[in-house]
Amino acid sequence: MKIGKQSVFYNAFFLCLSSIGLQLIGFLYRIGLSRFGGAEVMGMYQLIMPAYSVIMSFTMSGLTLAVSRLCAQYQAAGDTACVRGTVRFAQLVFLCLFACAAIPVCLFPDILAGVVLGEKKIKGALLLLLPCLFLTGFENIFKSCFHGIKYILPPIVSELTEQIVRTIAGLGLLLVLCPSDPGIATAMIVLGMVISEVFSVTILLLFYKRAKRSVLPGQRGSSKIPKDMFRRVAAIAVPVSSAGLLNNFLSSATTVLIPNRLIAAGISPQQAMSSFGVMVGMTMPLLMLPTAFIHPLNTVLLPRFSQYSAKSNEAQTRRKTGKAIQVTSILTAVSMAIMLPVGEVLAQLIYKNPSAGEHIFPLAAATFLTFYHITTGSILNGIGMQKQASISIVVTGVSEIAFTWLTVGTMGIGGYALACIGSELVGVAMNFYWVIQGAKIKIQWKNWFITPFLAGAVSGCSARLLFVFLSQSSSQPIWAVLISVFAAFGIFLMCLSFLGIDFFRYLKTLFANER
Repeated sequence: MKIGKQSVFYNAFFLCLSSIGLQLIGFLYRIGLSRFGGAEVMGMYQLIMPAYSVIMSFTMSGLTLAVSRLCAQYQAAGDTACVRGTVRFAQLVFLCLFACAAIPVCLFPDILAGVVLGEKKIKGALLLLLPCLFLTGFENIFKSCFHGIKYILPPIVSELTEQIVRTIAGLGLLLVLCPSDPGIATAMIVLGMVISEVFSVTILLLFYKRAKRSVLPGQRGSSKIPKDMFRRVAAIAVPVSSAGLLNNFLSSATTVLIPNRLIAAGISPQQAMSSFGVMVGMTMPLLMLPTAFIHPLNTVLLPRFSQYSAKSNEAQTRRKTGKAIQVTSILTAVSMAIMLPVGEVLAQLIYKNPSAGEHIFPLAAATFLTFYHITTGSILNGIGMQKQASISIVVTGVSEIAFTWLTVGTMGIGGYALACIGSELVGVAMNFYWVIQGAKIKIQWKNWFITPFLAGAVSGCSARLLFVFLSQSSSQPIWAVLISVFAAFGIFLMCLSFLGIDFFRYLKTLFANER
């Protein structure tokens, strides 16, 4: 089957390549940060990220979705002036929202850092977040416009460049300046983010100017903001931003709660921050690598679901729903087969930290449930059940706070892994219930779950036996891990084939003939 350049599979393929590249570069970046900065710096870095997420949700989450949808509508109608007008209007709205968020941070940095986030040393990093967020806002508006008009090259180029520059700048500042204060080291990491955003925004601006001459032709400088633009943007952005903002507040509360509960249990502040940094900054990013495949999958499928739902094409909705869940199961099962047998040793080799990889079994279970949460949430958004998807996210966040409060104080940092499992189980159960109701589909236990996880169990056990044998035969740990990983992947594909699934053909048919 020949894949055209405008086909969904073609776009999904390059989005996957870009996502894999970003994941790998980001993963190497985290390794460098953990080695040059240390666990305490990683903990402080993770502590300021909730503030980043909250401000982004307030200023951008709904606005970018509105830009993407409206640009797509105006482009389809041939109204390129309104596409430009949408971008200009979104930039004005962002400036107003950013000012509302930035003024309190500038006026009360000591209170936000010391009281709200619980660490006075991150004040400098918190202030440096503001120029980073300012640039990120314009970057995301441009990227949303490009996604809306189906011009995927600029976002791919800018994201890869941004990640490369961020890695070089962040690690370079740590190596050159060698700050001994963890707070200053965290600020240097954020400064690296600011530098990378300058490159990203510049690239996107140049692409946008070029697009106005080619993809968005029209009179020189012409842009038209329709009279009902505010109403249309608000109708899309307000519900999404509200749900995203609430969810980020809940996530931020959980992030701040964990070190405080550890300290309350008798652990020193430095040990608490180090334990938190190891789990959230080292082990969990390793387990989240499969999202390099899952996010592009959902990015491509979501508009398909929207199209089928609008046309009341229930047969195609059911077909794509089943395939999306099955592919998620396959990716989850192969991740399990690789990470569970050798994940702890792999994390220790990568980060050179003896605590890396601890609690990997419960963290893996929580992470794999997250994959299902992402996919089922995208399905709900695609078939017009955004309210249910938002409710699920909020309930999951509330459950995570409750479970974290109950477990971390008595069980230590390992309790957080159990809290993640409990909260994700709640969210996934809600999503699956609504997907079954909304898509009018029955759970296919054999195809969706039994076959993939049976292949994962066989390949995972085989990889573990091989790893133990190679380790006992005096092989270098890195070679034992690599051989076991490749063996697990190969055995997994063989098991799928024996059970009647050609994985690569299956992925191809998932996107076949979709435009």
